[in-house]
Order: sequence, then C-alpha cells, then structure tokens
Amino acid sequence: MKRLHCCLALIVFAFGSASGCDVGGDALDGGVGDAGGTGGSQCDGVTCDDGNPCTLNRCIPGTGCIFPAWTGPCEDGNVCTVDDACVAGVCTPGAPLDCDDHSACTEETCDPSSGCVHANRCDPHATCVGGNCECDPGYGGDGFVCFAAPGCGDGDCTGVETYLTCPMDCDHDLLVVVEEALAQVLGPSLTMYLNDLDNEGYLARIEPWTPGTVDELKAFLFEQVDTFDIEGALLIGNMPTAWFEQVAFDSDETFPMDVFLQDRDAFWGDDDNDGIYDSHSPLQLDIYVSRLPTLPDYGACVTSPDFPDCPQVYDPGGELYASEECIYDCPSRFSSQSWNPDSHPDVECCGAYFLKRYFDRVHDYRNYGSLVEPAALVFIDDDWLRWAHPFGLDAIYATVDVICDIEESTKLKYLEMLSGGGAQFVYHWLHSTPNDLLIYLDGNVDPIHRTQIGWSPHFAPSLVYNLEASFVNMFSCHAARFTVPNIGSALAFQTDYGLAIVGSTKNGGMWQPGEFHTNLAHGTPWGESFRLWYNNYGQLDDEWHLGMVVLGDPLLTLSGDVADLLKRMPPGDSTADEVEALRETLIDLVEADEVDTFDEYVRSNPQFFED
Repeated sequence: MKRLHCCLALIVFAFGSASGCDVGGDALDGGVGDAGGTGGSQCDGVTCDDGNPCTLNRCIPGTGCIFPAWTGPCEDGNVCTVDDACVAGVCTPGAPLDCDDHSACTEETCDPSSGCVHANRCDPHATCVGGNCECDPGYGGDGFVCFAAPGCGDGDCTGVETYLTCPMDCDHDLLVVVEEALAQVLGPSLTMYLNDLDNEGYLARIEPWTPGTVDELKAFLFEQVDTFDIEGALLIGNMPTAWFEQVAFDSDETFPMDVFLQDRDAFWGDDDNDGIYDSHSPLQLDIYVSRLPTLPDYGACVTSPDFPDCPQVYDPGGELYASEECIYDCPSRFSSQSWNPDSHPDVECCGAYFLKRYFDRVHDYRNYGSLVEPAALVFIDDDWLRWAHPFGLDAIYATVDVICDIEESTKLKYLEMLSGGGAQFVYHWLHSTPNDLLIYLDGNVDPIHRTQIGWSPHFAPSLVYNLEASFVNMFSCHAARFTVPNIGSALAFQTDYGLAIVGSTKNGGMWQPGEFHTNLAHGTPWGESFRLWYNNYGQLDDEWHLGMVVLGDPLLTLSGDVADLLKRMPPGDSTADEVEALRETLIDLVEADEVDTFDEYVRSNPQFFED
C-alpha cells in the first residue's frame, strides 16, 4: 500500500504541473501570487505574473510562484526597434527600425511610440522633385535654403535663370575668351567693348582662360553654348589650336585650323598618332570663332639687348607680355625697336599694346562711323587677271575699284589705293607667305613685309605703310597663319584702320566669296557671314578652305553707302578647267620662305599640351 500511494502521488503531481503551473508569462486561474513565491500551499486559484515577458510564470504547490528565465521573441515597448529578443531574462532591443525613404527631401527620425517620422527638409519656397529639393520659380538656392531671385530682365543671368526661361538676361550672342595673363591689363578695354556691344543690342560675356589643351577649349566653348546659347566666340591672346595634315596642291602640308573648334559633333582622326589630325567627318560649323592673337616671341627677346629679362619659358605673368607699361607705352617706349624687314621686330614682344589700340579703334568705328572711305578695292595680281570682277561688292559700295590690269597690279598701285582715303573693304588676290605680300611686276616679286605694315614713331612714313583698309578678305596663301607673326595680324592690328580679316593659314583662300559678300551686304556680322559661307561652300573643298580663319571682332558689320543696291550675287560656278587652272597657279608658286611646323609650335607652347 505504501508503494502504491507513492506512485499515485507522483502521477497527481505530474498532472497538476502540466495542467496548471507551467505557463510561461501567463497567470494561473484563481488566487493571487506574487514575485516572492507566496500564495499558499496549493496552486489552485493562484495567478503568477512578474510582468516580465522574458520569464516563465510557474506555480509549484507548496512553494508558490517561480519565474525562470526563457529565450524567445519579445516586445520591448519601443516601436523603433525590430526583432527584440529575450536574453538572460531581459527583453533586449533588436535592430533599429529602417525609416529611410530614400529621399533627400526628408530628415528621418523615429518616435518610440508612433514609429517613423519623415520631416520635410525643403525650404518653404521649394518643392520635392524626384527626391530632391528644388527652389520654386522666382527663387534661387540649393533647395534647402531658397532666396528670392532677381527678376528676369534685370540684366543678371542668375543660377535659376537660363537662356530658355529668361532669354533677355541669359541668351548671349558672343563669348569673349581672354588669356588669363591679359584679363586684368585689358579690363578697361573689354568693359568698353561689352558696353558698345550692349548699345548695339548684343549680349556678350567674358571668361578668362587658364592655359589648357585645344580639346579643353572646345569643350568649354560648347559648355557655354549649352548654358548661354552663344552664337560664337572671340579668342584673345595666345590660345591653343588644332593642327591638320594633308596632301593639297600636290604637296604635303601641315597647318593650324579653327574649324575644329566650331563643329561640335565632327569626328577628327589621327591615324599615325602624331598629334596632328589627318581625317575628319563632314563639317557643319555650329558657331563662329575669331581671334585676336598675341605671340610673346621669347626667342626674339633673347637676341635683343633691349630685352635682357625676357622669359626663356612660358610665363603668362612675364613683365613685357602682360604689363601696363607694355599695353600703354609700347612701341614708343622701346626706341631701338626694329621695323627692318630683314630682322625680327622687337615690337612683337609687346603684342598686348596692339590689343588696346585695336579696341580703341573698334570703339571709334562703332560710335563714329567708318575709319576710311566707304568704298571697296578689288586687287588682282598677274596670275589671276582672268578672274577679276567686283565679286558682289557693288551690292554694298557705290565705289568699287577693280585693279586687274597687268600694268596696274603693282606694289606702288596697291599702296596708292590704300592711302589718301583708302577703302573700307579690300578683297585682294596676292601670293604671300606669313611674312610677305608678294606683288609681281614683269615676273619679279616686289614684297611688302609684315613689319612694314603699320605705323612707327621712329621712322619716316616712306619706310612703313599705314594701309587704310578696315575689312580685308585675303586670297593669299598662309597670310593668316596666326601661330606666327603674319600679314593678317599686321593688317588687323598694326595699322590705324584695321578691324577684321578673313584669310588662310595654308595654301588656298576664299576664291568664291559670293555667299560671304552677300551676307555682309545684308548686314550679317563678319563672323556669322563666314560661318554661313563655310557651311555652304567652304566645307566642300578642304584643299582650298580647311585653313580658313577669322581675325578681329566677329560682330562687326560693314557700313556701306548704298543700302538700296543690296542684292544677292549668284554663285558664279566655275568650270572644272577653270578650277584646275586656278590650282596650277598655286602649284607653280615657289614660296619665299618656310612656314612654322607643329613641333616648333609644341616647343613654343608647352602650356597647350599634356605631359
């Protein structure tokens, strides 16, 4: 009986434990227990609960409530945590609740009782667009802080205005890119220039240029197109250029070119990887580009005792290149400067002087009218007399002198026609090199050296030629080769009358100028007239036209005297035999001297090339 009683007691205890006390975290039915384990000798009616979700609530008859720890999920009462778990009897917070809404417009926080809070970060005058704060129209700023922007029409193109939303402030006609070394010393001249353009209804902007590659310059120009819708650029100072090599007129030729800068999408190839382009896709110029070049020629400085301190390497802060002494006093300051055609003129160490004089001259033309007689001169030398005619210039000027007689097409006649009143527009067909205009008489050449073009206070007028011409279309080989001192720069900058030039850096030139002259006759500015001509005619023949460039202010227009005679000149297509005959005149010419090479250009301008 005793053993049986013990077995029965064990069965009852196991049954009671399974049915009443082993309930983790739950109260038992009947009675009240407490954390101290009291509650009587029986568990019936006893509720065991210590308020801890991480313990088991148990009642043991004769002992009372016990609360052993357990492991499992729990809730810590903070909705800002997830996956809370019991650890050693304590409800431990899990990972933070992810409140990131992947928007820069909000600041994410979490409230323990309510959960994620997404506070607006945008300024009250901003809107969240695509997860970013953007200031509302009429306001500027970064979206987090916005401020009232100046109104359209105030003359200031702000960060929130574009040429699309505010064309009167942001739609620019011209970008003026000035070599950084010259920006300060030319400041007054450039301010005057922009004011004059504004008076004519043109909007221009000035950007200093830190020396870089020609590819960087091209990218910069088209960034300005995208931002300000510029139509063209004026490059002032010593600026980079691309080079091209090809066979033309039965000879190899290498030359600098500016059409590279003007076509955004053209492909340029360099098959032999020598840094000189040798192929390209079809060209259509998107913008016009013109130059006002300066050439700090350190080699000439070194050989002259008058310039003992000229820098030996590129130095944009060089004393003679970018100084007020240079820009205001040169050339009269240097009494021993040479204008002798047989030597290198020292004045070219001081090119910035000519820039100031040039902007003064442009100002006078815009405000007071033509600097010379409103007439045109067509001067054709011996090889090309058969092609002589007015070339459409009679649509602009009442007076057009055409010199096309073999006895008249002489150096003496050329100088005579460009003195005593001169001609506003000159279109000449003259053989040339960068250094010389070559005018023939009886088979002998009578040259005009570039250093003879202009004015000097130290020499008699008979020794130099202050040619009275403002606009010149040069059908003259190499005459606008701007990488070296050249005839085109002399005509544009060294005289008291030069304003704008179009010419070539290589063999060739504009021998079909009808489109160009017609555009000018209709009041189209110099640079845009060139762009339109090139897209219609120039791009058809690289042999003649790939080296064509513009020098001078591209927004100048002619001030002819017979507006009622405006007409459109027909193209005047030439036969294949005529074109070939014209080619032969260039093939047969023996040049007087060599032109500069790409390697020489690289050595003289290391700032334009990457190491």
